[in-house]
Amino acid sequence: MKFRIQSGTMVRVEEKTMAEDDSKNRKEEKLHPISRRDFALGSMAALGASIVGAATPPLSPEAKAMKLEIADDLRDLLDIRHIGEDDIRRVIDHAEKTGEKLYEPETGILLSKLRVNEVYFYVEYAPAKEGYRILTAYSHRFKLGESD
Repeated sequence: MKFRIQSGTMVRVEEKTMAEDDSKNRKEEKLHPISRRDFALGSMAALGASIVGAATPPLSPEAKAMKLEIADDLRDLLDIRHIGEDDIRRVIDHAEKTGEKLYEPETGILLSKLRVNEVYFYVEYAPAKEGYRILTAYSHRFKLGESD
């Protein structure tokens, strides 16, 4: 499987060999846009790496229905950081159900974190009319065990 950037979008290239003029072969390419996160995971798989730990827990029905307000520039930053909307939904859902969050009274901003496998996700957010306004999100990846 090959990847390349075309018109600013990362794409997965699927090649198919087609017979032409009896003896010559030409290749037809199909392009499939993919996210940076899928690209990173695909690259890890191609290099023989694997993600250690349990599968990512499924989203609760409440988290799936959650409305998020995310500015376009923040959306670009989250893509660079490999943080998806589902990750943000998990963090907020956990914070709202358990009360595990920090509150800044002067601004009304909330900060919460959630560990999913080997990653801690942090989300700064504020309540909005129909959901939550996301201010920023970041993550910290770690590996447990003996060092090489």
